[in-house]
Amino acid sequence: MPISFAVYQMRIAQEHNLISSLYTDLNDPDAFCSGYIECVTAKHVLLAALTPWGYRDGWLLWRVNDVLQVFTGDEYEARLELLVKLRGVEHVPLFANPMPQTADLLQSLLRYAFDMQQTVSVLTASETYTGKLRALDDLRASIDAYGFFGENEDETTLIPLRDIEQVMLGTEEEKMFDILHAAGDSLHPFLHNPNEPT
Repeated sequence: MPISFAVYQMRIAQEHNLISSLYTDLNDPDAFCSGYIECVTAKHVLLAALTPWGYRDGWLLWRVNDVLQVFTGDEYEARLELLVKLRGVEHVPLFANPMPQTADLLQSLLRYAFDMQQTVSVLTASETYTGKLRALDDLRASIDAYGFFGENEDETTLIPLRDIEQVMLGTEEEKMFDILHAAGDSLHPFLHNPNEPT
């Protein structure tokens, strides 16, 4: 089965360690993320994300079918490359050994988050869950999701892997929830009445 042009572009960018911008909505010019492509399989792509200011911002995983356009070498990517060099930001891949193109990238990323007990964000077509994975098998992931203020939700959520469209790990989003969750009981008075002075 022939690969798409976007997959071809991403594999070339990975091979040459080029900063790339991946677009997932052609009707929204702001719906893109930039960074280093760490792995491209038949189903998924893993991006080591960079902020527009040249700082590292965790890892993002998408379905390759959701990546509609790939840019490398334009002014935006060239400026990011310059910022990365000027800041001395080192690109350290998530996985010590390169992932083969035949790997189950979604399973590998979720397994990493589970084994390391790292906070992860899992996005489906209708919901976003951020929290710690409680269990993982070949078909499902169970997540102890956090509420808006980082509090524990009452029930563990079961997510079929086939429904997962995107995964985020180590981004500012997950770091924010780590801070809120760690505050724990100290947030309870605020949660009961956010408008009441403490």
